[in-house]
Amino acid sequence: MADRYDFATLSPIEFEDLCVDLVSAVTNLRFEQFSPGPDQGMDGRHSRSGGDVILQAKHYKESTWAALKSAVKAEKANVARLNPSKYYLLTSARLTPPRKDELVMILNHPSVTASNIWGRRELNGHLRRKGAVEKQHIKLWLSSVAVLERLLRSGIAVFTQATHEDIERILKVFVSSPGHIKASRILADHHCLIVSGPPGVGKTTLAQFLAAEYSDKGWRVIALRSIDEGFEEFEGEEPKIFVFDDFLGATKLDPTSLTGRDNRTVAFMSMVRKAKNRRFILTTRSYLLQAAREISEALEHKIVEISEMVLDLKIYSRELKARILYNHLYHSRIDPASIQALLKGDMVRRIVDHRNYMPRIIMRMTDELSQRDVAPDAYPKVFMQTLEKPEQIWDKSFRQHISPKAQILLYCMHYIERGEFFSRGIRIAKLQAFYDRAVVEFGEVKRQQLRAVTFEESLRELESSFVVIDDDDVVDFINPSLEDYLNSAASDPNVVLTLAACAPTIQTAISLWEKVDPKTSDTDRARIASAILKAFFDGLVEGRMPLHEIANFFGELLVRVDNAGYVKRLRKEDFSERFWLDEVSLPALVDSLSNGHFSRLPYARAYARYLRLRIFKFISDDPEQALELEELGALASNLNSSRVAMCDEFFKKYDQAAEVTVDALKPDRISDEEYPHQILKGWVDEIERIVSLTTTPMITRKASELRERLASFQSDEDSIMQQWENERSREAAEDHYPAGRGASSRRFSSTDIMAMFSSLKQAN
Repeated sequence: MADRYDFATLSPIEFEDLCVDLVSAVTNLRFEQFSPGPDQGMDGRHSRSGGDVILQAKHYKESTWAALKSAVKAEKANVARLNPSKYYLLTSARLTPPRKDELVMILNHPSVTASNIWGRRELNGHLRRKGAVEKQHIKLWLSSVAVLERLLRSGIAVFTQATHEDIERILKVFVSSPGHIKASRILADHHCLIVSGPPGVGKTTLAQFLAAEYSDKGWRVIALRSIDEGFEEFEGEEPKIFVFDDFLGATKLDPTSLTGRDNRTVAFMSMVRKAKNRRFILTTRSYLLQAAREISEALEHKIVEISEMVLDLKIYSRELKARILYNHLYHSRIDPASIQALLKGDMVRRIVDHRNYMPRIIMRMTDELSQRDVAPDAYPKVFMQTLEKPEQIWDKSFRQHISPKAQILLYCMHYIERGEFFSRGIRIAKLQAFYDRAVVEFGEVKRQQLRAVTFEESLRELESSFVVIDDDDVVDFINPSLEDYLNSAASDPNVVLTLAACAPTIQTAISLWEKVDPKTSDTDRARIASAILKAFFDGLVEGRMPLHEIANFFGELLVRVDNAGYVKRLRKEDFSERFWLDEVSLPALVDSLSNGHFSRLPYARAYARYLRLRIFKFISDDPEQALELEELGALASNLNSSRVAMCDEFFKKYDQAAEVTVDALKPDRISDEEYPHQILKGWVDEIERIVSLTTTPMITRKASELRERLASFQSDEDSIMQQWENERSREAAEDHYPAGRGASSRRFSSTDIMAMFSSLKQAN
């Protein structure tokens, strides 16, 4: 009987998993498995008092008998060291009895017998008897010659224009994920599955794999080009699974084009749901489905909701990303030298951890035809450059598959301020204020026709494909690569000019101005600046800021516009409610007005004199009131870093204020709960800034006293720091030199990644 499997679709890691499961099923022993990579001579271990049972798997792409013997010779020392009671050696290579005997002689250990050395023939025989193991490893049984031929004749090849080679490669690189498990369950429970998600995430591949599973069970795969084809093929006793790939991709999303079709789609889904021997898989980008739902009441049907599974990058763990890359590289036909170049250093880790990681990029960069002209030594650099270029993932989707209103919403998200430091996302209410103005300004909606739901419709169109929304009414880009793409897509001066007139807050106006493309011409910059100023003077821009921040911003705009009329309006009208004074931060602004970038603006020097007076009054207004130590320190630093000249009276007042504040510092009143060392260190740092502006004896004495007190805490601090460094070293050691393998619950470290890919160096 011919062997059903040659195991070529399995990577070494997947072959190891199969071998452990198969030997466990045959022997009824539970085997411990280990992380991928160098294994010290064992891929599986069953521990018992009479001696361990060790399992070793050998699977190399296009391997020869000589290569297998060489690999087994390298294991001889490991077998002697481990000294097992029983040793299983499994290989995907064909073995004859004489070759088995030769391997027994090479290993030369009592635990090794010919009966426990399994080659391709023995593996196939055991798999026939252990059908549960065969079905558990779906990549294996889907890749058999008989199944591949059946898939080629099925509708899978039609909806993907796939050849035998194409289907085989899809199966080879596929990695089962939580998304696959969830999709299988939805399809089994509800008979319908809508796989939605952003471009490049693997929707079609998942649909192909699910259809292949049903095909092998005897179901007929029918690829649909229209929903009408589904109705035509529905009748009959034969089990059928319908696949409609990108079912909204060719549809213009307007009421006219969707009329009738959406109702028929939902009606077909209802028919499938009621039939025991019918299944229906649809794929679409999430933003298309959301846009269609806004137009179509039918697509809001409950059956659509329960059948949808959003496939996004959140399901991809670090290990899953590594396995996807590993499988693509292992089965790739690109120049082996290119793969070897990629395996040098930490390039693999950088790819796995890259913020723009997507399966579509991995597939493209491991495709032999796409990389044929790339020299091996340039391959790693080209790979990283591709990850850094989001255009290939987002451009077509952005320009052709979402409405202009949705595009405008993404423009607004790109330019709006991001909120507080360390915060993620944008408050939906804040975004809507920007969008409502912009969608009118771009001419997509007339002001009198603007509805509250317009924003919600655009947001839903983008949800799950371009943006994510959390429970706190915060929206964010689904992937950082999208925002990178918008750096280019949203840089058109006309787009920025239109948005400039719509900024609802000063903070958004500043964010927009800071993101203007550096290559934008001076003329266009002046137009954008003028639009912001006009909106501000027309009362359309809200918000308050410290004077030095808002003045620096408007100073930049006024210099660009070079229009004295705006300056006159600033002097004439009262904008005092739009800012507050932070006197200690004024020196840099005074410097710019007196001697710097803003000095040529009308009335600049006069305003600089006024602000210099405000700094003086800040110090001298109430000499009995102690100022904050941090304020005195910041003012000293800011004055020293500027060219602002203060009068002698100011320095006298500063000395007095500093003495009052420093004298109020009482180290004895600091409790242990307040972290005395940190407080004392903060005081010393601020006083050191103060003494750069004053050298009064009292402050110098106080500084010395505090330094002595601080030194008494230093030994304790050194001990804490040493403890912290030891902990960091221990964590680093665990990451790079794991103490042991096989704990499935341990995190997938950088060392695990490098160990996983080490077998590729042998295989190529």
